[in-house]
Amino acid sequence: MATARAQKEEKVHLSQFSKVSLTIHQRRFCVTLMIPTQLRKTDQDPIWSRYRDNFPRQVLAVTRHLETQIMQQLAEKHGFTHLRLYFEPYISMVPQKGIRLTEIAAKLQISRQAANQAANQIQSAGYIERTPDPTDGRAKRITLTSSGMELRRKGLNAAIRLEAELAILAGSSAATKSAAALLTFCEKNSLLGQESPHRMLDRAPIIGLLPRFGSYISQRLMELVKERGHPKLKLSFGHVLTFIGPEGGRIFQIAALQNVSKQAISAISQELEEQGYIYREVDPGDARQMLLRFTHLGRKLIEDSVDCIDDLEAEIRACVGEKPFQALRSVMQKSYHSLKPEVSVFKEPAPNVELLAQELKQRLTLEGCRHLAFLLTEAEQEVNYHDE
Repeated sequence: MATARAQKEEKVHLSQFSKVSLTIHQRRFCVTLMIPTQLRKTDQDPIWSRYRDNFPRQVLAVTRHLETQIMQQLAEKHGFTHLRLYFEPYISMVPQKGIRLTEIAAKLQISRQAANQAANQIQSAGYIERTPDPTDGRAKRITLTSSGMELRRKGLNAAIRLEAELAILAGSSAATKSAAALLTFCEKNSLLGQESPHRMLDRAPIIGLLPRFGSYISQRLMELVKERGHPKLKLSFGHVLTFIGPEGGRIFQIAALQNVSKQAISAISQELEEQGYIYREVDPGDARQMLLRFTHLGRKLIEDSVDCIDDLEAEIRACVGEKPFQALRSVMQKSYHSLKPEVSVFKEPAPNVELLAQELKQRLTLEGCRHLAFLLTEAEQEVNYHDE
């Protein structure tokens, strides 16, 4: 019996990414046997450690966090409704005379179709409208409505307050140098419009420039990873892949972090599953939920992404200079570790108490179970004492 059990345990170890083995042994053995050790032992895995904490990730996470803070303030304090994170460039990049949708798409490095879909939703929310282009009767320009202009004005005030908090967090001098580095990079790569559409760049430069910088990083990193043997990667895949931590990812949590619908994340997940990067399994902590996990190919994608980070950083460093780059890196690193925008992605999950109890009953003698019960009772009494 012991030999047969050991052989089965070895089988789980050798086929740790097999959905079949994981499903079978989930019911037969304790939860620890389901864990893909290549991805869970993060302390001994330099690839995973780098993947979870690097400059591009810090930039994107801090940008998303700051935009979310602004959006929440606009909704809660000023009553703006139906806001989404992707509204930002369509509001902030529109000059007084308006802008063609193709120009926004080019700046964001997305297709005109994708830009049009976003613009339709923002127009439905009442923040932009399409007006005839005075230079071309066949074309339309995106212009802000009165609600859109008020949204931008209130958003600027919120950004100014957050920029001040960021300067305190990272240091005023470092923040100033970071803003200069961001401006240099965005100007050299034509990420800004021909005219500054509002006062954001003067009064809240980091928050004003980070979205453009972050969009460039996402696009460029995808291009570099594609060259490493992943030709079917899409920019939208980052909305899921980035949020799958060592313990997997949950669709509802991924959607909540980005303020998008579960249906949108589920559709992207389905495409990633079809391409072989992830698979789904029942959440051991909640049988009603599904976990997204990386396959072997997904692991290879992580490794290739990490390798490309050095190439991307070298390009940015060459553009802005070594000292400005280090200042920017320092600010992003301090902000990321202080704000903790992705703590829910990488935190250890709560243990499944029922599975843990079953395992302990198998491993402990009756006397051992009684002693454990005594220790847990003592712990509960200590908690109650402190609560009083």
